[in-house]
Order: sequence, then structure tokens, then C-alpha cells
Amino acid sequence: MKTLPLTSLGLALITLLAAPTARADALSTNEIACSKGGAEACFYAAADYANGENGMPLSKPKAAELFIKACDLGIPDGCFYTGKMYRYGVEGIAADPARGVALYEKACTMGHEDGCNATYAVLGNDEKGEQDIPRLVTAFEKGCANESLKACSWGADFFFDGMRGKHPTVIDYVRGAPLAGKACEQVDPYFCVTAERMYADPSSPAFDASNALKFTQINCDANVKESCANLGRIYAIVEDFDFAVGPYEKSCQLGNEKICDYAKDVRRYVDELAAWNAKQEARRAEMAAMLNAGDYNGAVATAVSVYSSTVYAEQAVKAASAAGRMSAVDDYDLKVLEHWFQSGPVGSMVRAEMRNRGLAISGEDNSWANDMKMIKSANDRFNAARTTSSYRPIEQAPASVTQGLSTADARAQTREKYRYAHCTMNNNANRYLCN
Repeated sequence: MKTLPLTSLGLALITLLAAPTARADALSTNEIACSKGGAEACFYAAADYANGENGMPLSKPKAAELFIKACDLGIPDGCFYTGKMYRYGVEGIAADPARGVALYEKACTMGHEDGCNATYAVLGNDEKGEQDIPRLVTAFEKGCANESLKACSWGADFFFDGMRGKHPTVIDYVRGAPLAGKACEQVDPYFCVTAERMYADPSSPAFDASNALKFTQINCDANVKESCANLGRIYAIVEDFDFAVGPYEKSCQLGNEKICDYAKDVRRYVDELAAWNAKQEARRAEMAAMLNAGDYNGAVATAVSVYSSTVYAEQAVKAASAAGRMSAVDDYDLKVLEHWFQSGPVGSMVRAEMRNRGLAISGEDNSWANDMKMIKSANDRFNAARTTSSYRPIEQAPASVTQGLSTADARAQTREKYRYAHCTMNNNANRYLCN
């Protein structure tokens, strides 16, 4: 059995009998709390041993022991400070560079900014043969998830282009896009462009329409001309040209000359479509007014001779038939409608009325001469109406302008993803696209 010399025993006895100071009580409490799992207590106790303060003796090994315990209990500072001790060696602790960088790395993964800095300095540097880029970016990925903004920005750079081409093997948009997104919002607008490029590539597994639209809008708002062009293109893909024209025009105004001609085409289409929609709205209103007033002859005649529209003609004929007023429809209009509606319910209604009146029906009677006479009369009325009416026949809306992607399937899938994002994110999106 090992025994203490008498002098040592006496000293120990005096220490035990001496009244503890208030600081000694506090430190004793910290160590007790540490032994019971108190993470912060471990850190504070370690700090006192590291500095020889608050009545505790200076002991780097004891400090390291308690710092590591704090680290294991979730205090990243505990990992970082012990990492420094082992990286370079201190009194009572031999240098262990590998263990030191492992502790730096652990601090970084926990979101410790200085820990990420130190990890980058070692694993990102090839001077001492310790470079390990895959290990480094993994630490950055975890550190960013724990709110290390340095980890977010550095990780985004590595995953986006391998830190400007130096490390191409770690390029990974799937892993990098979330880091760039967080760096965009909290570090530097530069990373907003990086996030846009990673999220908006339809050929990449990282493609995400909602995030692509979000970051492209952020960049266009920040006057990035290429992003404004991309934003216009997204809205053109989903065929909401009212949304597309503004970003296209802004890109042109910012100096993106190659998009100016396309911006003009989209503006022309938007204006033409607005005029066409306004005209259709006026037509719907006029047709509704005539039908509500019981003017079925006027409604059919307008649909035939002014609008030259099978859509409105069908509406008017069905309304007249439902009201038992087919007898009000002009003979000439019936003859035109017979040719327009070769089959279907409207054609049946028209032919039934023609039989009631004894009018010749094509294919049933030898009526070529009568057909020509009636068609000529209808054409004369139609041409006269064109010169006196404010309406003009429009057979279809203006042809849209589009920009293609690689394949039809890719275009369709990308369009639907962007359309969903657009309709979800923009309250005033085109209701016809979003319903």
C-alpha cells in the first residue's frame, strides 16, 4: 500500500480542515455539476484549470479533460480550445496535430466559426500534406446546417465550381445549393447568383423550381441583368407573358442587348393579347346583353356576321333553342350555320328549324343554286357589318412567343414545376394558368 510522507499527510490534513473560500465552493460546484452532465459547468471548470484561476491550480491536462467533456456534451468552444492544445502542444500535453484538427473539425460541424476557420487552414492547405477536401466540405456542410456562415459560403464555393476549378471532384449542386441559399440570405448577395445557377439548371438533380424562381427574382431585384433575362424566360416557359415582359425589358435596360429584340417581341405579344382579351370581354358582354334582352336574332346575326365566331354562334343558337325562339333566327344565318356545324347538337337544331321552314338543306336537296344565293347574301351582310361595326373578326388569339428547352418531355416537366411555383408564390399570377 502506497503511503504519503508525514509532511504531505499533514499538509493534506491542514487543507481539509481549512475553511474553503467562496470561489473554491463555486468551482467545486461546477465540477460536481460537470460530473452529472452539466455541459457549461464542464466548460467553466476547464477554463479555471486552464488559467489557474478561481482557486484552481493551473493544469492544462485537467483543463483539456474537462474541455473535451464539454465538447462531447455539445459545447463547441470546448472542442476548439482543446483542438489548439493538441494541435500545438502545451505544458503537460504533447503535440498531436491529427487529434487537434479532428477537434477543430468537430467544432466546425457544431457551427463554430473559428473552428471552421482552423479546419479550413489545415484541411484546405497542402503545405504539410494534410489537405483533405472531401473531409473539409463535409465539415462545412454540417457546420452550415448549424449556422456557421463561413461554412455556408466556403462550402457553396467548393460545391459550385470546386473553388474556381481547383477541386472539381467535389462539385455537387445537390449538396451545395442549400449552402448557397443560406449564404445568399445571411452573408453576401454574391451567393444569390450561385444559388440561382445551382437550383435553376433543369438538367441538374438539384433543380428546384420554387428556389430557382425565388433566387432569380432576388437577383433581378438586385439588378443582375442575366437574372432578369432568366426570370423572363421562366415566366415565358409557363406562358404568363404579363409577368415575363417586365424582367425581359429590365434586362435590356440594364445592358443585356441580346435580350432586347426578344423583349420587344414579348411586349408586342402582351399588348396584342391585352387588346384581344379586351375585345373578347366586350363581345361576351354584348352577347350577354342581347340574350338577356331576348334578342336571339340579333345575337345569332352578330355571332355570324360581326364576330364570325362559332363559339358565340353556338351560345346564341343554344339559348334561342332553349327559349323556343329558333323561329327568330334569319334564314341567311341558318344557312351559314348549316355549313359551320356539319354535325353535333347545334347542327341538329339548325337543320330542324330549316326543315320547319322548308329551306333547302345541303346534302338532302338539290339546292346548289339556293346555297350559293344564300351564301352570297350572308357574305354581303358580313362585309357590310365589318365596315360599320367597331368589332372585327378575330379567329384566334395572337401566337405566343416561346423559348424551348432540350426535349419536349423536359420542357413539359420544367414548365409544370415552374407553373406550380409561380402560382404558389405570386398572388396575382394568371388565373387561367393557375386554375
